[in-house]
Amino acid sequence: MAQSPQTAPIQTVKDAWWEPKIDRATLKGLMKRSNGPGFFFLAIWFSLLFVMGLAIHFTQGSWLVVPSILCYGIVLGFAYAPSHECAHGTAFRTRWLNEAVFWLSSFIWVESPTHRRFAHSHHHTYTWHWKVDAQMGYTNPVKLITWFGDIIGLVEFWPRAKLTVRHASGRVLDRERVYLPDNQIPIMVREARILLAGYLLLITWAIVGQTWAPFLYFFIPRFTGAIGVYSFITTQHMAMQQDVYDHRLSTRSMTNSWLSRVLYWNMNYHIEHHLFPTIPFHALPALNEVIKDQLPEPSPSLLGAHIEIVQTILAQRRDPSTHAYHPLPPGTGGAAPMNVTS
Repeated sequence: MAQSPQTAPIQTVKDAWWEPKIDRATLKGLMKRSNGPGFFFLAIWFSLLFVMGLAIHFTQGSWLVVPSILCYGIVLGFAYAPSHECAHGTAFRTRWLNEAVFWLSSFIWVESPTHRRFAHSHHHTYTWHWKVDAQMGYTNPVKLITWFGDIIGLVEFWPRAKLTVRHASGRVLDRERVYLPDNQIPIMVREARILLAGYLLLITWAIVGQTWAPFLYFFIPRFTGAIGVYSFITTQHMAMQQDVYDHRLSTRSMTNSWLSRVLYWNMNYHIEHHLFPTIPFHALPALNEVIKDQLPEPSPSLLGAHIEIVQTILAQRRDPSTHAYHPLPPGTGGAAPMNVTS
């Protein structure tokens, strides 16, 4: 009897994925964690936030405050990157540092650390398998409105806020229980309540202190600046092939500028990250050098990735089975949809 990804044992699913050929000693070396790169990337991020925050302060009362808030919000939205890396436990070698930054970035990102960690782990196990992957919010064929809504953050931001409120109330959906262990649910609920209390404290401060600061430096920019980070996140899988066990087909890597890579914590190497999610962000460029002859060519830029996505979406109107495809190097094999027998 054939098994679906939902019913197949997790190890069976993991074994089904295509893997590149790489020397074990090299792989082990790439997996070493370090505190230094995380501190460096955070320092760049905080420095930009400080400068943009000063811009908001000095432009209040003029129309220039609008672009100042937008620029600040774009940088703030990249809290996604440390939150994501901390969810993997690979941002820092020191565990408490990893957890402390995880909490800070998750507060900005608006998602409890425990839910983020387990939902994302599920995403890595079942990457881009429709109705299975916990973080797959749309399927092929994709609509242009879905693409547009995703890059400006509307598809994700409000559901994320509602998710936190629902978890704080203690309501957990059946589909969430698939990836959340029973003993982690009370922890997640408690975390959601702490996050919600933090947001309410900021609002209380604004009302009692008669200050716009919480709105100028958090709530408004967090929403309006979402387009920055979501324009990157959208490229990871949108319009790629789904329901296949080869990350090279379901995931998109791209070439970015140095500053983009720092803000995004090297997640432009997204195929590489999915192939080896336990390799820290700072080692992904080195991993790419080792296995790039087994990988498809990355999209040439952020703009290039979105042009490809839009072209694919338009092609899907004529043929719904169309998906974006980057040719695989000859002789590197591949993985077909899994058909496991029990």
